[in-house]
Amino acid sequence: MGRRKVRLELITNDSVRKTTFRKRKGGLLKKASELKTLCGVDTCAIIYTANDAEPHVWPSPSEAHQVLERFQSLPSKKQGKHMLNHQDYRPKDVSMLELKLENGMKRNRDLEMELLLIEHLSGKDVLDLVKDDEMKVFCQSLDDKIKDLTLQMDNLNGSMVAEDADGAAPAN
Repeated sequence: MGRRKVRLELITNDSVRKTTFRKRKGGLLKKASELKTLCGVDTCAIIYTANDAEPHVWPSPSEAHQVLERFQSLPSKKQGKHMLNHQDYRPKDVSMLELKLENGMKRNRDLEMELLLIEHLSGKDVLDLVKDDEMKVFCQSLDDKIKDLTLQMDNLNGSMVAEDADGAAPAN
């Protein structure tokens, strides 16, 4: 059975929020236990809540203390080697989204020019609709289409000549 998307926002109903927290906390601790058992790594979890004066420490405070001491004894370069915070993640995320936006805008511009070309070929006077700055793009689009069609025709003619040389019947 598929899972539905969960909206990440504060749950306003106190009893529902506490129940959800309890279930999620159990799931998180189970994952930590599985990581420790299956992968053989040292793990610990420290969970603070507004309702409890003391944090919940898994597996035990002494074992968590050992894991944290071991982590803090590493050189700072190794400590942060695989860490990623929001300040590091956001620029990468934004640059990826900007690249997607740029590619989408280029694709839209190409499709608009192709639509104008089709309308022009069908007899409509579209040159009045094209702004001066878009005229270069429109002409470049026309040149690209002509080059593509010429290349396709040359490839088609080349394959027909090769078939004639082999003695095969030309394709119809």
